[in-house]
Amino acid sequence: MTEEKGAYKAKGSGDDDKNALEWIVFGVSLMMVLCILGYLSYQTYTEKPATPDLVVQYFHDPSAHAPQRYRVVVLNQGGETAEEVQIELSLEKGGEQLEKAELSIAYAPKESKREGWVNFKESPAEADTLMARVVSYKRP
Repeated sequence: MTEEKGAYKAKGSGDDDKNALEWIVFGVSLMMVLCILGYLSYQTYTEKPATPDLVVQYFHDPSAHAPQRYRVVVLNQGGETAEEVQIELSLEKGGEQLEKAELSIAYAPKESKREGWVNFKESPAEADTLMARVVSYKRP
């Protein structure tokens, strides 16, 4: 029994040599972490801050229950996120506002597209102009 204990101590107390597969996995993992850190550092250094650039597009999109429905698309072409975006669509005739509809979008990330729908009570055919504008937004 004492010989077995001595043999066990001698076997466990030797150097822990890693095999080739462990070194390869370690090397690949280290390279991946370094590449990710390098990429993120490069992006941080080269990216210039820019304000949100919101573009509003609208399309007549009637349905059976909402004949005066419009689909509103908001494109954020800027370099920063916009929060609490308020959009207003208004029907005008002869320079006078007939009706307005508002749309609120909670979050518009940079270089993104968000959609929503608005309904009018009045027929847009009665108006001369349909105008869309961004009323407000804030930075996160």
